[in-house]
Amino acid sequence: MPKMKWLLMLVAVLLVPGLALAQEGAPKWSYIEGGFIDFEPDQGLSDDGWYAAGSMSLFKNFHLVVEYNDVGNYTFWNAGGGWHGLLGEKADLFAQVMWANVEVDNSNIDEDGYDIEAGIRWKIIKWFELRGQVNWVDYGDAGDDTTGEAGVLFTFLRDRIGIGASWETGDADTARGFVRFQFGK
Repeated sequence: MPKMKWLLMLVAVLLVPGLALAQEGAPKWSYIEGGFIDFEPDQGLSDDGWYAAGSMSLFKNFHLVVEYNDVGNYTFWNAGGGWHGLLGEKADLFAQVMWANVEVDNSNIDEDGYDIEAGIRWKIIKWFELRGQVNWVDYGDAGDDTTGEAGVLFTFLRDRIGIGASWETGDADTARGFVRFQFGK
């Protein structure tokens, strides 16, 4: 996990000189993505897995989201919607509310709950985006957690294809590497 932290910090430091470049475009809210997960809970077994997610923009400032994670004995489902906007063309504040489900194989845990997320997405330059957010999830009897998350996205081919990484910390540390296909405006 420390390697992912260092990688994110190195990327940020290397790109600081590029902040003076002209900005183009806005964060896109219609996409599909998938990738690799490194999952290390404070209690339980660490494991690697994969995930798939998607978002679809509705109207100007709303979006729907869905995500599936399969990590060893853990399965997570999230689905819901959110709002984005307020900061102009280059950045968006956002808030999302989602139904959340966690299931752990070989145990009696199969809990539904909800997830509330809020943060910012900032398209610093036309091919580089930063994201920071705070999440609060409540799985009922399985517990709740507050996490912080940071991510980067590099885009190319007219902002249609992206490669990114994120890191989330709370009761579990989760690192992701992913590929994203963006569509729409």
